[in-house]
Amino acid sequence: MRILLVNLNTVADPFPVFPLGLAYVREALEAEGHAVDVFDDLLEDVDAFPGRVRDFVPDVIGFSLRNIDNVRADDAVSYIEGLRARVLTARAAVPAKIVFGGAGFSIFPEEILRLTGADYGISGEGEAAFPALARILAGDGGDPADVPGLLHRRDGRIHRVPPQPAVRHACPPFNPGPAWVEAYRERGAIFNVQTQRGCPLHCSYCTYPLIEGSRRRLRDYGRVVEEMRRWRELGVRYVFVVDSVLNTTAEHMRGLGEAILAAGVEIQWGCFLRPHRINADDLRRLREAGLRHIEFGSDSFSDTMLKAYGKSFTFSMIADASAAAEAAGVHYCHFLIPGGPGETRKTLDETFERAESLPGGVFFAFPGVRVYPGTPLWHQLRAHGTGLPDNLLAPWFYIEEGLTVEEINGLLRQQSRRDPRWVPSELPAQFGALAARFRKRGIEGPLWEYFPLMNRFAGS
Repeated sequence: MRILLVNLNTVADPFPVFPLGLAYVREALEAEGHAVDVFDDLLEDVDAFPGRVRDFVPDVIGFSLRNIDNVRADDAVSYIEGLRARVLTARAAVPAKIVFGGAGFSIFPEEILRLTGADYGISGEGEAAFPALARILAGDGGDPADVPGLLHRRDGRIHRVPPQPAVRHACPPFNPGPAWVEAYRERGAIFNVQTQRGCPLHCSYCTYPLIEGSRRRLRDYGRVVEEMRRWRELGVRYVFVVDSVLNTTAEHMRGLGEAILAAGVEIQWGCFLRPHRINADDLRRLREAGLRHIEFGSDSFSDTMLKAYGKSFTFSMIADASAAAEAAGVHYCHFLIPGGPGETRKTLDETFERAESLPGGVFFAFPGVRVYPGTPLWHQLRAHGTGLPDNLLAPWFYIEEGLTVEEINGLLRQQSRRDPRWVPSELPAQFGALAARFRKRGIEGPLWEYFPLMNRFAGS
C-alpha cells in the first residue's frame, strides 16, 4: 500500500523536537513492504499538503498528534483547531483511509476521532498496530477488533480495542534518513532516544501511564546504544532520553551508562530523573558516559505539595540529588508547578526559600496544573465536584482557590529579579539572539544552563 504519514507538530519554542514515534512507525510499515512518504508540518508549507496528497496518491493517511496544547495556563494555545479541516482537505484530494495516532491523540482518542471524522485511531504504540491495520486495509485478512489500541467505527459507533503493550519495548530498526535529520539539525532541534516505556509512578496529573501503561518495559541496552551510534553517524552530537524518568530504578540508569561506555559511543545526552536516592558517584559515572543535563520533575520544594502531587520523594531528597549533580559537574534544572491542590502562600514561600539553599541549577515554574481525563487528579476533582468541564480538549487548568495565575506569575517575576536561576515564563528578546549564536558555534542541547547568565545580561 501507499501510506502518507503526517507530523502535525510545529512547535519550535524553545526548540523543535524530531518526531521519533513517527519515524518508528515509518520503519515498521516499510519493513512490511509498504511505500511510505512523510509530510512534516514543521519543515514544509502546509499549503503544499493537498498537492503532495494528489501527487503521492496514498491509500492511507496517518496523522500524528504529539501535543493537545502548549500547557500554559497564562497563555493557552490549543493545537486541535484545524484538524477537521485538514482531514476534509485530505479526503477532497484522494479517497484514502484516515488514521490518527500519537501521544496527544492517545489522551483523547474518542473525542478526536469524533471531532475529525477520521476512519481509525491508534491509542498507544503504533509500531505493531499500524502495520496490522494496514494488512487489514490491504485485504490480507484480519478484524479491526483484534488490533490492540485500535479505534474503529462499526454500526454507527466508535469501538475501542484495549491496548496490550508488548512485554518488552521492541522498536524496529532505526534509520530516519540523513535529509530528514539534517533539516531538523539546521533548525536547532533536539533528537531523542527511548530506553523504556511504561511508568509505574503515581504523579497525580501525569498522562504517561495512560499513554504507555504502568508496567515498565525495557529495551535491550544494545539496541539503545546502536540507536545512539546511528544518531552520531548522522552528525547528531546530543540526544535526549525521553523516558518518563530514566531512573525508574537505579539499576536501569546505571546499566545504560555502562552500556554506552562499553560500546565506546561518544555522544552527549540528557534525561528526566526523579530526585530519588541519587548519589554523586553514579552521576560521575554517567557523566563519563556522556550525561550532560538532568531535568528533575520536582514540582515543588514543599513537602506538603509533594505529597499532594503523589511524589515518591521529599525536599530532603531533592536537595541531595541537587548536591550530587553539582558535585558530579552535571547541569541540572527543576521543573515546578505552583498552584496545585493545597497550594498556599505559605507553601509557595517555602518553595522560594528552599530554592535558595540549593547549590546551583535552574528553576522553571509554570503555574496551574493541566487536567487530563483518567489521571488521579481528574478522579480526585470529580469526586469532590470541582467544576470540571465535560470536554477537556480545550485547555483547562486547576489553580487552588485563593490563588490566581497572575498572582503566581508576579511572584515568579520577583524571584527571577532576585535570583537569575529562576527563568521567567516570558523570555526577553535577547535570549533568542544569544541562543542562535550558541547554535552557530555548534553547541547542541537545550541550552538552559546558560539562562542564568542570559538573565543577568538581560537585567543589566
